[in-house]
This record gives sequence, C-alpha cells and structure tokens, in this order.
Amino acid sequence: MSSSASPSPLYAQIAQRMARMIDEQVFKPGQRLPSVRDCASRHRVSPSTVVGAYDLLQAQGLVEARPQRGFFVRAPRT
Repeated sequence: MSSSASPSPLYAQIAQRMARMIDEQVFKPGQRLPSVRDCASRHRVSPSTVVGAYDLLQAQGLVEARPQRGFFVRAPRT
C-alpha cells in the first residue's frame, strides 16, 4: 500500500498518513491505534516499520505508548 517510489521512508509515509487521520478525527483522542501487527499486515510492511511510524507519531506528541496496551491518540494541546 505504501509507495516505494516516494523519497520518504516507509515509516514516515505511514506516520504521515496516520497523523492526517488523527487530524481528521478518524482516530479520536483516547482511541487505541491498530496493533503493530495489524497495521503491518494492512500496509504490507514489517512490524519494525510500523514501530518506527508510531515512534515518530509519539515524538510529534500525537500519540502515547501505554505499556502492554498499545498506542493511544493524545488529546490535542490547547
């Protein structure tokens, strides 16, 4: 599903797509993101690529990791 012809790494493409979905409220604050394995399967990439995407979203302050539970959308800062 991700474009290998794009100059951006796959993890950045996935993070950008998910960030857009968060901005558009497809994923709402407090909602759990798809599991790393589900997301990897959906995008046909390795789980480590998805971890990179989720780590990037976390660094951007869009999601938070909860140990043993997954990644969750953070409430927007006001």
